[in-house]
Amino acid sequence: MSGSGSRARAGELESALAAAADVLIGVASGRFDVRAPRLGDGSAADTLAFLVNATAEEVERLVSKLEREHKELERTQEHLLKSAKLAALGRLAGGVAHELNQPLTVIQMVTDLLRERGDAKIADFSADLDLIHDAARDMARIVGSVRVFALPDAFELVRIAALLPLEGALLLVGDELEQLGILVKRDIAGELPLVCGDHERLQQVFVNLLTNARDALRDAPETIRREITIALRGASGWAEYTITDNGCGVAPEHAARVFDPFFTTKPVGQGTGLGLSVALGIVRDHGGELRHEHVPDGGARFVVTIPTANAEVDP
Repeated sequence: MSGSGSRARAGELESALAAAADVLIGVASGRFDVRAPRLGDGSAADTLAFLVNATAEEVERLVSKLEREHKELERTQEHLLKSAKLAALGRLAGGVAHELNQPLTVIQMVTDLLRERGDAKIADFSADLDLIHDAARDMARIVGSVRVFALPDAFELVRIAALLPLEGALLLVGDELEQLGILVKRDIAGELPLVCGDHERLQQVFVNLLTNARDALRDAPETIRREITIALRGASGWAEYTITDNGCGVAPEHAARVFDPFFTTKPVGQGTGLGLSVALGIVRDHGGELRHEHVPDGGARFVVTIPTANAEVDP
């Protein structure tokens, strides 16, 4: 082959390499419409262009498939969230009804007393009216907590007190825990940070964790003092919540699956297996972490970490 022919071939190969580089750079930057020109002569340069173009087309197909699967995953996660919330609401209904019954009883008793004293003046009933006012306020507080749990607004991270969603969850399940003889011990730090969070969704996380602890303790032997310990600390850009129970704990063979959707060790009809999976998704949406820890003395511990308000969050 003459020197000029060799130079021509070298020039074609150099052009082919430059075109292939353009295609690969386009793919790396998310553009899949760049193609290397084909010579159609079966040469090394033509083969390189064919291979690079085929690679770009395959990557485009895979990216499109991943985007479709991501959208489907988002729809599935939203469905799981709603399903778990409905299940939790069903479990909470009895406890909420019992808690509402107390202020309703106060209102009814005081109203009956007022009716019996129809000749008195309103000023004579100042203390009684205060009782009615306080009872109505308690009912509004309970109903408000149920409403934000059942009908949250669009997901939005805002600055909230770290203790707020935990208090809301305790309001919903605390009465039932007391009825079951489960002692709730609090270990709350004196000074707590603000967190970047959605109050309603974080409240659902703690409702799920507390009801799981409740279920673990429901059938615990009467020889032990059934307890749930709640701790909250703030440090190094995070608020850390810890919920520990002294129930039977998680079996070693199940520990790796506790966050799997629909995984449950409860009898049929007594658990959906969605609570922890949904809680994990919510916490991750907040840029946080949820993990299970083994308790040497028996029981289970779940730790939630949420970024504080001055930390960067990428939900």
